[in-house]
Amino acid sequence: MNQSAIEMFSTVGVAVLCIVLGIIALAIFFTVLSRINRADSTRETLAVRGVLKKETWAKVYMTGSEDFERVRFIGFTNTESMKTHLPYELNGMVILEDPQGRRFLVRAKSIRMIVVDPEDLSTTKQTLT
Repeated sequence: MNQSAIEMFSTVGVAVLCIVLGIIALAIFFTVLSRINRADSTRETLAVRGVLKKETWAKVYMTGSEDFERVRFIGFTNTESMKTHLPYELNGMVILEDPQGRRFLVRAKSIRMIVVDPEDLSTTKQTLT
């Protein structure tokens, strides 16, 4: 082999090596990013500054539909991850649960007002202190 052929193969080899290392670095980065997002989305409880916790019962008033008496907030649906099997229309739904254990998915934009009974607020304040 002559000198120019060796220089060409070494230049091509370095370029291929850079591309492969770049792909490996991006794969590692997106793997770590997806694990961080998955760890954030696995939280089951919802707490809003000590008012809405999983054991707090509330009445939820909806716009243009029936109201929910004595339900508690379980969480939200999150379909921002690419690996979920839920359709896009179910993104941002609130999960409510009644005393019998039935769960309801309602659109967060449809919630007009949330009322928490005073005795539920006092028990929540006691658990905070």
